[in-house]
Amino acid sequence: MTPLQRHIELNGHLIKAAELHAFGVGRTRIAEALATREIQRIRQGWYANPWLPQDQLRAARIGGQLACGSAAKTLDLWDPLVHSLHVCVEPDARALRSPADSRKRLADARGVVVHWTGIDPAGTRTVVSVAACLAQLARCAPPEVALVVAESALNRGRIDLEEWWALRDALPLTARRHLGRASGSSDSGTESAFVYRMAKRGVLVQQQVPIEGVGRVDCLIGERLVVELDSKEYHSDPTEDRHRDALLSAMGYRVLRFMYEQVFFSWPEVEAAVLAAIGRGDHLVG
Repeated sequence: MTPLQRHIELNGHLIKAAELHAFGVGRTRIAEALATREIQRIRQGWYANPWLPQDQLRAARIGGQLACGSAAKTLDLWDPLVHSLHVCVEPDARALRSPADSRKRLADARGVVVHWTGIDPAGTRTVVSVAACLAQLARCAPPEVALVVAESALNRGRIDLEEWWALRDALPLTARRHLGRASGSSDSGTESAFVYRMAKRGVLVQQQVPIEGVGRVDCLIGERLVVELDSKEYHSDPTEDRHRDALLSAMGYRVLRFMYEQVFFSWPEVEAAVLAAIGRGDHLVG
């Protein structure tokens, strides 16, 4: 990394021409850096390093920060896989540019969601902070998505409880009611979604329950129905899974195991299997 590139990184991954001049980098040096691809021009008067991730580059080209669901993965939160590019800008922002071409204005906003909430000073110049991301999701995304991302932030220590309570208390009543149940118990987004959906059916789910001789299980319904969930990021060892399932079965537990794809794309079959097991009394001591 060159001194120029390091300076850009230390300034939030994005820098103004005037700030480069103040650092002693003149127009000739900037032109040389652009010609050798040491840096890149994002939009008029703004520069970044060539490795700036594509989604952050596109947000900066528009004139704002990567925000809401688009920022979640970058912030090491559960990725809601949004299809639009979410960007936050100042309420009075003018001359927003196309994410693909800084020479064109953002006249056609298809594929871009602009949050006119102001630049988040707690974030970097290219991405909002975790707290801002969660607050934006609470107002913009479906309640389940906002909850799953919030629980990933709590579980991974990306936001502390004091910050979380302050954020939650500032939300509108409806969003506050949905997110009030968020905790750091879920080890994955799959688990968060499963618990949330079961709660909507009136089914109480205990999470990360320790069972002697086996270890922690993802979910326990009643006293005997164990539900194990594979996340999108991590798939457990099938051999170890079968071993654990056998141990649980020998101890009188009934085990259901679901993949990420089943929970998010085939939910009716998951729900039917769990409710059928409850209907048979599999969750009760025989």
